[in-house]
Amino acid sequence: MGTKITTHYFEYGVNKYFRGNAHLLEAAHFGEKKDPIGAKAFVEPAGKVKPEHLDGRLKFNGRVKIDWNTVSKSELEADADLHFFGLGKSGALSFGHAEAKSAKLELINLSIDELKLKAMLNTDANVARKFMADEGSDARIVSEVWIVVDADLAEHFVTSGAGGVGVEALGSTAKISVSGGTRGTQTLTLSPGSTFAYKLHKVSEWSKGKTKVEAVEADYKGMS
Repeated sequence: MGTKITTHYFEYGVNKYFRGNAHLLEAAHFGEKKDPIGAKAFVEPAGKVKPEHLDGRLKFNGRVKIDWNTVSKSELEADADLHFFGLGKSGALSFGHAEAKSAKLELINLSIDELKLKAMLNTDANVARKFMADEGSDARIVSEVWIVVDADLAEHFVTSGAGGVGVEALGSTAKISVSGGTRGTQTLTLSPGSTFAYKLHKVSEWSKGKTKVEAVEADYKGMS
């Protein structure tokens, strides 16, 4: 499927993922959606579900190769500093347009399925659920993230990540681990700056009194 990267979104196939404030957001961050149907729509973070609640819920979905020659330098670098993870590297590294091409960087996708997201909001994420109930129609939670990695690490995720990713809490951040193959265990720390683009979910149906989430609905860039 085709891709497109602009200042405000990452397009993959028919869907557009938010880039605004991506450097401040991680999986399970929640907050208010600003400029809901405008060109610059983004989420202002209000809090984050504890990372230990992502274990068994956050999954790896696949990799996407990018033709960086088709990406504008000004669009790519417009919002904030960019970071990627490399195979065998201890932490995230900064990159720009030139490094993206020379290092053959790719994107990997991590997400929380809707049923698991709903269960998390109802059983573990009381603060997030209350915020979303109080905030109303503009409340959102980050349910899917795109992360930049080098080609070797992307390949390791493909060959070893299908069996699942392990999530551990490292203070207030999440450590994502994939084990197996000749590369052994590789770990990514999802701290601020590690998200390249993201998808949101909103609560589409509440119980009486808004004490329980009955249904959630995906929100891509360009949707209300």
